[in-house]
Amino acid sequence: MSLKSSLIAQLRRFDDDAWAALANRGLLRRAGKDLTACVPEIVADSSAGLEIRVGSALVRFDERGPASATCDCPSGRICQHIIAAGLWLASTADSSPDDGPEQELLAITVEQLTEYAGKAGYRWALRYVDEIESAVRVELGRQVVLTLSSPRVTYRYVGGGPAGLMPDTELAAPERFQVAVVLAYQRLAGVGPPPAARDEQARSSHQLTDSRARLRSAATQLLTDTVRLGIAHSSASIHQRYETLAVWAQGAEYHRLARALSRIADHVEMLLDRSARADEHRLLDEAALAYALVCALEGSEQPRLMGQARGRYDSVRRMDLLGLGAYPWRAASGYHGLTALFWWPAENRFVAWTDARPESMPGFEPRGRYQGVANWDGMASPADATGAEVRLSDAKLSSSGRLSGAEGTRAAVVPLTGEALAAALPVVTRWADLARQPRSLLDVPAPLEDWFVLRPAVFQRPRFDPNSQSLSWGILDEQGETLTLVLPYTAENAHAISRIEALTDEDLGPETLLTAQLRPARNGLSGEPMSLIHPGRSAGIAVDPLHFGVAPAKQPAGRKVRPPADDVPVEWLPPVLEELRGWLVRRAERGTGAGAGSAVLAELASRHRAAREAGFAIFPDPATGDATGAEPAVAILRSCYLVQQVTQMLNQHSAFVVRG
Repeated sequence: MSLKSSLIAQLRRFDDDAWAALANRGLLRRAGKDLTACVPEIVADSSAGLEIRVGSALVRFDERGPASATCDCPSGRICQHIIAAGLWLASTADSSPDDGPEQELLAITVEQLTEYAGKAGYRWALRYVDEIESAVRVELGRQVVLTLSSPRVTYRYVGGGPAGLMPDTELAAPERFQVAVVLAYQRLAGVGPPPAARDEQARSSHQLTDSRARLRSAATQLLTDTVRLGIAHSSASIHQRYETLAVWAQGAEYHRLARALSRIADHVEMLLDRSARADEHRLLDEAALAYALVCALEGSEQPRLMGQARGRYDSVRRMDLLGLGAYPWRAASGYHGLTALFWWPAENRFVAWTDARPESMPGFEPRGRYQGVANWDGMASPADATGAEVRLSDAKLSSSGRLSGAEGTRAAVVPLTGEALAAALPVVTRWADLARQPRSLLDVPAPLEDWFVLRPAVFQRPRFDPNSQSLSWGILDEQGETLTLVLPYTAENAHAISRIEALTDEDLGPETLLTAQLRPARNGLSGEPMSLIHPGRSAGIAVDPLHFGVAPAKQPAGRKVRPPADDVPVEWLPPVLEELRGWLVRRAERGTGAGAGSAVLAELASRHRAAREAGFAIFPDPATGDATGAEPAVAILRSCYLVQQVTQMLNQHSAFVVRG
C-alpha cells in the first residue's frame, strides 16, 4: 500500500473526538473554516512523505500519520493547517473505511516499543501494565478507544504506531504511557510480554524482593509475639517495634501494611497511656487483619494488597455529572466537613467532592459551606450543583471516586428538570436488588458503593425514638418489603430530621426518588437519607436537599445532641460466634504463654467445633488436624480474622430485606 493510501486509511478513521484529542475543538473549527476559504493541493508524493499546501502553509505527513505531521507555520506542533490537510485528504477517497486499526495495534513489536520509549521506558510500561491491566476499558469501531482508570485518560488510535495513540489529556512521560497502552491492549488480546523482559524485571527488583521477605517474617513474628505475651501486657518495646516495622513497610512499598502497623502502634500507645479510647478488642481485630494481609502478600503481591503511598488524583479532561445533593458530617477523629454527591452516567458510578477541616480550625462551618464560594471556576457555590448537570473540564479524580477542589477545574452548570434527572439515574425499586457480592476484609474500601437512588412505593410516617435519640423512617418497595432509614440526632442531622418530620403527602408523591447511603445494621439494612428527587418538578427545584432549605421554626423538646461515633458498623452475630469472639479477646488479653499451648488449642478447637455444628464450616474442623496449627498465637489470629470475615458477610446478607 502506498503512503498516500495508508494515510487516507488512517484519516478516514478520525472523527471529531479524535481530532479534538489530537489538538482541540477550537482548532478543528478553524480548520473547517480554512477549507471553505481555500482548496489544499498535494505538492509532493513519495514513499518518504506526503506534502500538502493549505493556503500559505506547507504540511508534511509520513507513515506515522497526523500525530507526527509537521507544518512550516509558527503555530506549534499540531495546528489548524495539519487538521485541514487531514480532513481534505480523507474526503478525497471514495472507498469505505477498512476494518479498523485493531490488527495494526496488535502487530506493533517489542522492538518498535523499545525504540520508541527506550529500554527503561519499556520496562516501566511492563510494570505499569501489571497494575492497570484489570482497569482497562476497550471500545472497538473506526478507532480503538482505550480508557485507563489510573491515571484517568482515554487514548484513541487510528494507526501510525505508538506515536499514533492520542490521549485526551497531557501526561508526564507520554511515551511510556503510550507503550503501556499498546501492551495493555495486546495483553487483553492474549499476547503477553516476552519472558526475557520479565526475567530482566525480576532481576532488577531482587533487592527489594529480599527486603520484603524479611519484612513479612518480622511482621509475622511481632504480631504473634503480641498475642503470645498478651495484649494487656504490651510494653514500650512492642510499641517501638511496631513503629519501626511501619517505617520499614513504607520503604518496601507495602503501603497498606505500613498503615496497618501504624494503627496498631497507636492502639498500643493508647493502652500504655491508659487512655479511655484504648480497646483491646479493636487492637486484636487490627492485629488479625494485619496478619491476614501479610499472609496474602506471601502468596501474591497484588497492587490492591500493596496499596499506594498516598491518594493520587488523575486528570479527567471532561466529566458530565449530575448533582444529587450534599450533607454535613462530623467524625470522631476531630474533623468536620461537607460532602456533595454526584452521579457520573458515563462511568455508571457515584463520585463525591468533600471539603473538610479540623474542628479546632476557626471560621469553617459545614452547613454554611453549602452556600459558600465553590472551588471550581464557573460555579457560584456547592448549592448550585444540586439538581443540575455539572460539566467539569480538567477535573482531578482519585481512584476511589473523590473529586479534588484544586484550582484549574472549570465547571458549567445546567439546571435539569426532575424528569430529565430521574431518567438518567440508576433507580432501585426492589430492596432485594440492593444486595451486593460479599467483600473480603482485604478488599480496598469503597464507601461510594454504599449510595443508592431508591423509588419507594410507600413512605411511612417518620418516628423519633427518645430512647435512642434517633429518627426512624420506613419505606416500602413495590413488593411490600420494608427498609428503615435511621438518622441519629446530632448537630449535623438536626436540620434534616426536622425537615423529614415536616414532610407532607404532597411532598412524597408516588414517583418521588430518595438518595440514601445504606449500611448493614443489627435488624436489617439501614440507611441515612440525603435528598429527595421530584420527577414532576421544573429545573432548579427538582432536588430537595434534606440537610438544607427552610426548617420548622421550633425544635421539639426532649432531644439531645449525640457526639460523633467511631466509624464502626453495627454488627450482628449469632450466640455461638459471639461466644467465640469473646473468648478470643479474653485469651489474647492474657496471652497464650509458653506452657499452656495445648490447653489453648483444645479450647479453641471445641469452639470451632460448636461453630461448625451451627453451620459455619469456614472454621477449621478439629478432626482434620488443621484446626489451629502448632502455634496458639497464630491460631488465635487466624480465628479472629475468620470471625471478622463471617461477621461482615452475615451483616451484608442478613441486612437487605425485612418483611413489613
